[in-house]
Amino acid sequence: MGWLEDIGKSLPIEKIYDDLARKSVVQVGDIALNSIKAARCILAPIDYLAAQQDKLQNHLKRVNDKVPEDRQINAHPLLTGPIIDSLKYVEEESLISEMFENLLARAIDSERASEAHPAFSKIIAQLSPDEAVILYHFKSQSYEAELNYIYAPNFKDINSIEVLRNQFPVELLTFPNNYTMYLNHLCHLNLLTQFNNISHVKEGAPCNHKMCIETTKITTFGQLFSQACIPEKIDLFKI
Repeated sequence: MGWLEDIGKSLPIEKIYDDLARKSVVQVGDIALNSIKAARCILAPIDYLAAQQDKLQNHLKRVNDKVPEDRQINAHPLLTGPIIDSLKYVEEESLISEMFENLLARAIDSERASEAHPAFSKIIAQLSPDEAVILYHFKSQSYEAELNYIYAPNFKDINSIEVLRNQFPVELLTFPNNYTMYLNHLCHLNLLTQFNNISHVKEGAPCNHKMCIETTKITTFGQLFSQACIPEKIDLFKI
């Protein structure tokens, strides 16, 4: 098991939990007789810690399986610390947790450790599952959308934007109506970038309407992030 066994040897997890449970049971024995609810409240943190430990071991096992043992190296705590902390708050079987696991795998892989930038863990923590799906698709191609800009009477401000055509398969998203918001967020994170080609007014359209072809593509930084974190294939039912 390599580095995973070393963790187990250096941290006597079973003894720690046995000691915690033994001391806690003795201390709350009398309370439990009088108040079952109070006993549950007091013992709940121990159950929580045990559950978190089991969950972490599952994550580490999957990370270990991703990297051949002869390529495993010690990871920098600046990278692993935030990831371990973030894994507490995501579902174990989810696309976001898999992205964290992939980043951990890069961090301990002697051949790919250079791909594991410390900023990537903070970016994953800000993503929704839908945004991860979007990045997965933008890894391989760019997408266009045909927009109708409706200007205010002063012709300076835009009152609204109508999406007339969208190449991206928004039906794959859990919340397709949030697609524009997702793009804005991913552009803010410098993972995607957009180019707008605003044409003249279409024949027969009101003078305050202008057509725009908006092309969205992944940035160089986004490619590096996707290479390190996004799975080669995703299971849409696991999102």
